Amino acid sequence: MSERVSRELGAMLDRYDSARLAAAARVQAAQDEEGLFLAQFVEVARNVVRPVFEAAGEILRSRGHEFSISEDTFAARGGGSAVEAAIRLRITPAGMDRVMRGDEDLRALAFTTRHYNKTVCIRNGAAPYEGAGEKSGYPLARIDRKLIEDELLKLMAALVEG
Repeated sequence: MSERVSRELGAMLDRYDSARLAAAARVQAAQDEEGLFLAQFVEVARNVVRPVFEAAGEILRSRGHEFSISEDTFAARGGGSAVEAAIRLRITPAGMDRVMRGDEDLRALAFTTRHYNKTVCIRNGAAPYEGAGEKSGYPLARIDRKLIEDELLKLMAALVEG
């Protein structure tokens, strides 16, 4: 092989390696950012959302109503799909029939990640389709006690007045 081919081939391979390493670094940075977002969501769910849900649940229980709190962790699936992280409060008011499986979200308030754009979707049984639109994602910093309480009161108003 001539020295020119060896030199040019080496230069091309150097550029290729550099581009490949840069692409790998971008992928790793995106994964790190996503991991940080999910970790921060877990922290907000534990320290902000859950305490409000638990306090409301105790009030509900003291008045004869049932509630449950459930959490899902983020899980990537094959084919690019995922199970988003979530925390949800389900309420069964005293004297109301239990809802059919599949309709239980009509009596629930859920905070769910959208890992792909690093936002949190709020699904409230009081307005079941309100949290489905693209513009319904909240930045994680916006999930505070007041927002949770406001959404909880909206759900309860729909349940007791509906």
